[in-house]
Amino acid sequence: MGFFSNTKINIIKKVPDGIVIAVTGAKAALKCEITSTDAQEIDTTIPMVMTLNGTPLMEMHPSYCPTCCGLLATGYGLDNAKCTELTEISDNINSGFTGVDDFIETIKTLIGLFEDGVYLIKDTKTFPVDGDGHFFWAIPDELTYYNAYTDAYYITDLMQLIELKGAFLYPTQSRDRYDDNRVKYYMNLFSSGTEKPRAIAYNALRGMSALLDGHHKACAAARLHAPLDTIVITKGHLAGDKDNFQIRFGYYLDAEYDIAVDKTSGLPSKLYKQYTEQMADVYAKKKRQPPVLYKGLPVECKFTKREWEKCYTDAVYYYPTADQFAGELACDYSAIENMSPEDIYYYVFQQEDPVYYAKILMSSFVRTNDKRTKELLMKFARHNSFSGDTKQIIAAALRGLMNFKDDETEKIFIDFVVCGDDYLADIAKDYWEDVE
Repeated sequence: MGFFSNTKINIIKKVPDGIVIAVTGAKAALKCEITSTDAQEIDTTIPMVMTLNGTPLMEMHPSYCPTCCGLLATGYGLDNAKCTELTEISDNINSGFTGVDDFIETIKTLIGLFEDGVYLIKDTKTFPVDGDGHFFWAIPDELTYYNAYTDAYYITDLMQLIELKGAFLYPTQSRDRYDDNRVKYYMNLFSSGTEKPRAIAYNALRGMSALLDGHHKACAAARLHAPLDTIVITKGHLAGDKDNFQIRFGYYLDAEYDIAVDKTSGLPSKLYKQYTEQMADVYAKKKRQPPVLYKGLPVECKFTKREWEKCYTDAVYYYPTADQFAGELACDYSAIENMSPEDIYYYVFQQEDPVYYAKILMSSFVRTNDKRTKELLMKFARHNSFSGDTKQIIAAALRGLMNFKDDETEKIFIDFVVCGDDYLADIAKDYWEDVE
């Protein structure tokens, strides 16, 4: 398959939720560029910019450490990039979604802006928040650390690394483009029961993705307290050892998505030659050529300020933080999807770390308003021992039950006020804090 002037696209393989393609002869108009190689840059980060047609969309400082968070700052905004290709496809993007294969045809001019390489184009869900408790368009404009901006999130309780899969969003459009009528249009469309049009995001930010199209769709999702259906595009990178290396799309090897670099993989000869030469140079310990540094426009913010309505600032309650999402991915709640609250209760205590599992589970249930929430929290709160780690489970259950104002729940809190345990009694007293 080939289109967009000299751009050629080869479908490498299809995956359940997307497709892997190889792109050659593209314009390289959308890329990440290093701005400095100075060793004294702050906190061992790599100073970079994401540019479109030479215009800085954002400043990015990824960390050298794969488990450490990096910094991001807003840039000029898409309007200043004067990208006619994005404008041309906007109507087609909103005409309805029939599958990733057809969507590639829809965004072919966008693909023509990429650098040569291998890309995973995935139909997935993202959150219109930054992973740190902020609405995605209400983030600071200056360089700021983001917990989701990391290759793999380290969960201390489990001593485990989790990839966040680009699930959190970062804006590329100035706030003065906000149009409430456009948001309401998408809210109605999303609630109509028809197939939802997708947003488009570029995952060059590890656990976060740069939103290229769909800022108003993200606003609509936030007001509906729903995840955002998004086409997330990820450029693959070389990884592995001398005799077995791959194009990977994440921190870990994932056979379902990743591509072996060999003559049977279907890679275009140009890319196969490029990748094999790169790996040969690494193992030959050849001196690397210094990177070509960005020398374009001054890296600064052109976003306008805006006070966001309460419907947006309060919407963050319905989405996980980076820490919570990592925990939910690590715990893998697929096994309890159809369990009753009683079965879940006993299942939790069979886990290697029942305290962590229970706390993350209860937080997820409360946030997503699972119909089993109250009954499950009641069971945890009535656990027959206040000793050791189980007290933390009871405390988490009580905090979750504060969302329920009824006689049955109030009785639980009255019992804990007089239970004889000062820690749990102090938590229980907060139940009446908002009652006049």
